Amino acid sequence: MVQGDVLSWVWRLIPEKCSICGEKLSKPIKLGYISFAQHKECYFDFWKSKDKIPAVPVYRRLKSPALKTANMDCLRSRFSLNLSDGCPHECVYCYARAMWPSPPHGSYFIRSGIVDRVKNFIKRSRVVKPVYASPVSDPLASPELAEMTLELSRFFVDENIPFYLVTKGEIPNRIFETVQNYPFFAVQVSLTTLDKSLAHLIEPNAPSSEVRLRNLRKAKDWGIFTVLREDPFLPLLTDSEQNITELTQEALDMEVDHIIGSFVGLKTSSPSHFEYLQLWFRENEIEELAEKYEELFFDKGRVFHGYRISWDKYRYPKLKLIRDLILESKKKTTYGLCLEDMDSLWIGDQCEGFRFAPVKRNREQKFVPIEGCEGNCRYCQIQCTSRSVQLKLT
Repeated sequence: MVQGDVLSWVWRLIPEKCSICGEKLSKPIKLGYISFAQHKECYFDFWKSKDKIPAVPVYRRLKSPALKTANMDCLRSRFSLNLSDGCPHECVYCYARAMWPSPPHGSYFIRSGIVDRVKNFIKRSRVVKPVYASPVSDPLASPELAEMTLELSRFFVDENIPFYLVTKGEIPNRIFETVQNYPFFAVQVSLTTLDKSLAHLIEPNAPSSEVRLRNLRKAKDWGIFTVLREDPFLPLLTDSEQNITELTQEALDMEVDHIIGSFVGLKTSSPSHFEYLQLWFRENEIEELAEKYEELFFDKGRVFHGYRISWDKYRYPKLKLIRDLILESKKKTTYGLCLEDMDSLWIGDQCEGFRFAPVKRNREQKFVPIEGCEGNCRYCQIQCTSRSVQLKLT
């Protein structure tokens, strides 16, 4: 399918009328490579007057597989599950908006029917990898998505399928109740600053830091493996020594099991990713950051696994600070990095701090962990799966 065809179905999903002014839209609506689901003027006026960004839910019937194996080597050992394309948080650095094809800003696509498709896939499977919800969207970003996630959580527990959540959203108590005493579940919470005004600036529709810290505390209280993702830091905004120290110390005080550190990367295949950041700099009257980002990412940075990452000498001391704080605390917290190419800073040998093994049906047709499997499918030499599972063996 060529790009023009994909864009046509994307734009056919966008409502015919602007969700803000109610007037007819002439699609596509673009500013350079950046697409919008409302009139550009309405989008910016709403953003400035409401201190939020409009986010219209649009329903998309998913035709591709509901559970996929991501192309990145580090995700080969699990299934990726995204309940939506894009999400209503509208974070300014959003990776989902850099994926092709992505919904225009001001909208997100809910994958209707995906819950039943996931269930049917697993019921027909002999081997199932752990389920990652979600790598490029938030499974708890709206009440509807949270209900879908709750239903799937109950199904995964009933079927004995390992899974974990990565979220900025509020985790409902019903999910904690569902996974009580379930050993194959973990929680990862994304948070890069405790500064309320800064957090709202970069993640305008996302829940507050208090909500996300409460997620971590509750997860710890329920005995769940708990990860803080200090990810992604924005250079010259959320990566000050004070900010990193305060956030890391908060996590250490509650004894999270693992911390992930990472800086934002710019998707090389999507010019709109950096364009939107530049637009955000202009709209918030911090244009000087655009020039500084040009230097950090393009003059001194490099490309790593499809992302343009900022200058190594800039990132290294900041990511090292997290490791040093953990070591000084003498806590059992481990530390990993995501797409940073600085493995020497790790504490432990796992980027997410845990690893679940795939499960396989036994003679009673119940899913059980594969005996002797460590879930590190990049290096496994045992052929335990059907071809459809697509594990990468080396």
